[in-house]
Amino acid sequence: MENALFINISDIHIKKDNKDRVIKKLDAFIRYINVLSIDYNKIFVLVSGDVAYSGREEEYGYIYDHFEELATKYDLIMCPGNHDHDFSIYKSIVRNQLLKADVDTLDDQSIDLITEGMNSYYNFEKSLTTFEPRHENKLSKNYILDLGHRKVSITTFNTAWCSQLHEKGGGMSFPTKYVIEPSQCDVNITMLHHPLSWLEPNNHKELRNILRESSNIVITGHEHIEDNLRMESESNKCLMLEAMSFDDDWSEDNGFTTFRFEENDIVVNNYKWQGEDYTKINEVRQSEIIKSNSISINNHIVKFDYLKSLKDIGVNFIHPDKDDLDLEDVFIYPNLKKLDGDNKLDMKKFSSENILSGDHSRVILIGDEYCGKSTLLKKYFLDAAKKGCLPLLIDGGALKRAGLEYNKILSKLLDSQYENLSLADFINSEFTKVALIDGFDLIRGDRKSVEIFLEKTNRVFDVVIISVSDSFDFNGSELIGENYFDETYDKYEILRLGYKLRYDLVHKWNSLKEECNNERKILLAKNDLAFKTITRIIGRNYIPSTPFFLLTMLQSMENGNSLDVNASSYGYYYEYLITHSLGSASVRKEELDEFFNYVKELSYHYFIQNIQEETSDNLWDFNSTFCHDYGVRIDYENRMSLLVKAKIMEQKDGGYYKFKYPYVYYFFIAKHLAESIRDEKTVEIINGLVSTLGKRRSMSILMFLTHHSRDESILEKVVEQASKLFGKNKPAKLEMNIKFINDIVDSLPNINFQKQDRLQLRRQIEDSKDGFETGGDIDSFEDDVHVENKDVPKTEEGIDLLKEMNLTFKSLEILGQLSRNYYGSLKVPQKKRLLGEAIDAPLRSLDFFMGYIKDETEVVLDAIERKISEQNGENLTQLQLKEMAKHFLFQLVVGLSYTFLTKISSSIGSNNLQPVIDELCDAHDSNAGRILKLATMLELGNSISVEHLNGILQSLEKNPVADNLVKSIILNYLYMFERSDAEVQQICAVSGISYNSVSRQIGLDRLTTKN
Repeated sequence: MENALFINISDIHIKKDNKDRVIKKLDAFIRYINVLSIDYNKIFVLVSGDVAYSGREEEYGYIYDHFEELATKYDLIMCPGNHDHDFSIYKSIVRNQLLKADVDTLDDQSIDLITEGMNSYYNFEKSLTTFEPRHENKLSKNYILDLGHRKVSITTFNTAWCSQLHEKGGGMSFPTKYVIEPSQCDVNITMLHHPLSWLEPNNHKELRNILRESSNIVITGHEHIEDNLRMESESNKCLMLEAMSFDDDWSEDNGFTTFRFEENDIVVNNYKWQGEDYTKINEVRQSEIIKSNSISINNHIVKFDYLKSLKDIGVNFIHPDKDDLDLEDVFIYPNLKKLDGDNKLDMKKFSSENILSGDHSRVILIGDEYCGKSTLLKKYFLDAAKKGCLPLLIDGGALKRAGLEYNKILSKLLDSQYENLSLADFINSEFTKVALIDGFDLIRGDRKSVEIFLEKTNRVFDVVIISVSDSFDFNGSELIGENYFDETYDKYEILRLGYKLRYDLVHKWNSLKEECNNERKILLAKNDLAFKTITRIIGRNYIPSTPFFLLTMLQSMENGNSLDVNASSYGYYYEYLITHSLGSASVRKEELDEFFNYVKELSYHYFIQNIQEETSDNLWDFNSTFCHDYGVRIDYENRMSLLVKAKIMEQKDGGYYKFKYPYVYYFFIAKHLAESIRDEKTVEIINGLVSTLGKRRSMSILMFLTHHSRDESILEKVVEQASKLFGKNKPAKLEMNIKFINDIVDSLPNINFQKQDRLQLRRQIEDSKDGFETGGDIDSFEDDVHVENKDVPKTEEGIDLLKEMNLTFKSLEILGQLSRNYYGSLKVPQKKRLLGEAIDAPLRSLDFFMGYIKDETEVVLDAIERKISEQNGENLTQLQLKEMAKHFLFQLVVGLSYTFLTKISSSIGSNNLQPVIDELCDAHDSNAGRILKLATMLELGNSISVEHLNGILQSLEKNPVADNLVKSIILNYLYMFERSDAEVQQICAVSGISYNSVSRQIGLDRLTTKN
């Protein structure tokens, strides 16, 4: 047994107000370790920050004698925390300016200025040092401890160097050039105050990777966790210890932690303050943590390191409240579609979760590189193990001579994935054996060898699940011979995540947040905001709805992201994705400007040439011209290879190249136009885009153009275009008096609120949207020049009406985005002009439809009656038929009004714009204005007082359409966002909605089809 004990205390927070309580605890602490010292030759006290409350000299003086006793009797090693920083000494803006600089550019003198407020801590630590560090710099120290049987390295980091008075998680950094590599020792311990989640995402990843490689134990403090200790075993050698706070009024669990080494194990004990003294509350061993995190399948244990690799999601996504995301945290089972040669139009889908159950013994999963094939097979391994099966994951890309060395390959895989499971034991096991072959198309070797491999796999395994790329040639046209797979294999396409699964992923992400765990109301509101943001960013298949892209967007939305953009500035998210893709392809920061310029010119080349694909020869010429124009040397082959690797371009058959995703193409065309916005040719292009705003290509480029430029000429052109739409109509007032409505007003049904689980209801609503989703090819540039140039007959009035309607909604979207993106820089008159037309154009189109219904009521009712009669007229009397037609038309009027008003509210709704929206709605002085004002408030999930709501309702001019419309909008709000039962009852009472009725609710159908 090792004869040394390590004791960790953290977050003491000594100040004048609590000094008596803290001194009482320190007295008891010293007495307690004096007793512990009887069993140990050496005791090391490790203090992981926040000794003081505000870093003042007098605070350290309150407990100096106690720390001097600890330093005299034992060995004391400390690192500072943010409370050890005296921010009151900073009087100028110098520190704040330095903190804005790239941390890698800061030198020692800069660090001295930034940490000037820590001098009292530095003096306190220096006066108590019992032995000198082996190495040190401005932010790190390294100590070597010789315990006899082993040497221990302890490295401390000063993560509080950049702390501020009100700091946020994800906003700090630690310059990696100040990381001291530990000496060659048996055990390496790293101590820092802030958990890694407090660091900026990229810095977090850098430092985490360094610690994983170099540390056996990492000790942090700061978060005052109430479950007394959270330990995470990063791998078989690294233990993460988050300390209890020594003194925290808000936590019941104050105390300290000890650990010691026992041969190849680490024993951790927790001690809790019980009012007068400390009591040992538990003992945990690292070996127990490893064992608890392992999987045992009928006494066959999956190796711990391999299990960790299965749970590793592969990309270092950073969550604000969880240090290390694993597969279970964010995994969503994608849906599958069976590919049946006899029924290619069958669109039925089912969850991939069902593959391991039922009759699916031979399965091929087909998908592109971002659909999550490898991750899905990892999840199948975990699921199969839980079911008591024996899974084996086979990486196709790592196989060669697969058929000839089959037994050798299986033995090697079993040795890497299981503890003491031989090939003989595996083959002879009576348990279900599952082969998970990832990347079958990547197996190296001749056809015969691959066929032998597959044949042997089919004999050995009860279940075989194979993943292949969507470019895999199933028909063998590139190979001599028949297809590898016989009719026993079912082929399934992995589908992108639809509305419901996207919402589920957002929900899982937000559920990991502390504030969302504490209050369901916050969780639902955050779900709603993130889901709407993602839905808008994805647009009409601009970006593939796959876990990789969705998680990248969720990460970029968090406060800690360096972009720190407003949730509606969607252009920044696309820029984030592009920068992320280039970074993943090893493009350095200093090269980004040149790459952006290159792709900008390349996209314009495609645009001007009116093409989707370009030959390699023509692109070689483009590269030469670019090099000549900009005076640079760029190797064409290397550049195109890198752009393909970064998913900017895609190489097609025959040496053709196209843009991989529409958003990249549109983003860079718009960037080119923005940088030449005064050129005559550019002005002509923009005018053409505005006049064809209803086309996807025009809309998309303009959307990105407003991200790159806020030139007022663009705003004016869009507003002018919108003002011409339905120009003969006035904005609808929703104060109509239509005879057929008056005839049925007494028989209209009540609108009811039925209490239910809002989360499940929201999932059902998103699921129903998936039923209307027709898909769409992510790679197609719909409505591009190639489609636009086709002659479309425009003589029919119906086509012109649909075109004008489409233009109206497109104008609304772009006016809404302009207003939200530039809310901070547009003056009130500009906001009113943009928002005014965003409101008026759709209301004019609504007036057109309402006017037609009012003027042609009998014609419309006759048409509805004929339709009803065709379906079930034999069961209805003439009176019943007429009544049913009137009710149907009424629902159509309300539904039409609901669609228009909620479309406006969702497009312009923003807390930052609400004052101007309120003023514009009030200026309408109509039911439509008042209801729209309410809809924009409720759209964002904002709480509204019963008094305020009642005031809006009382101001309405009473009529059945307005009454039902406002009730439907309020009902939607009550179902989408969490309010207390008492609040819901009050809102229902003042709105005239029946509360908790079990009768059928109207309005839910509208909820499910809401855009």
